[in-house]
Amino acid sequence: MNQPAQPNTLGKASMVLAILGSFFVFTVGLCAGVGKEQGWLKNVAAIFFILGGSAAFLGFLAVILGFFGLWGRNRSRVTAIVGLLLGLFTIALFGWIVQAAQQP
Repeated sequence: MNQPAQPNTLGKASMVLAILGSFFVFTVGLCAGVGKEQGWLKNVAAIFFILGGSAAFLGFLAVILGFFGLWGRNRSRVTAIVGLLLGLFTIALFGWIVQAAQQP
């Protein structure tokens, strides 16, 4: 008989961290874009890099937790997959923002 799927706590943690990380990377990137347009980005670039890097680290943790959330018996893997993919997107978004901020 099929037993009901158990909750995937690693997948849920991965998804929550990925959502938080992508939100903070996006908002720091938005502020960096405004700062670049207005000319004050060079004054706060180090702070934005630290904030964005910390948020990207949340994405890295989401990738790790999502990967380990894929393994296990009788567990739903959807949240782990979403967390893993969104964590990868968070890391890539941080890289794109840093690259765009360095352009003249």
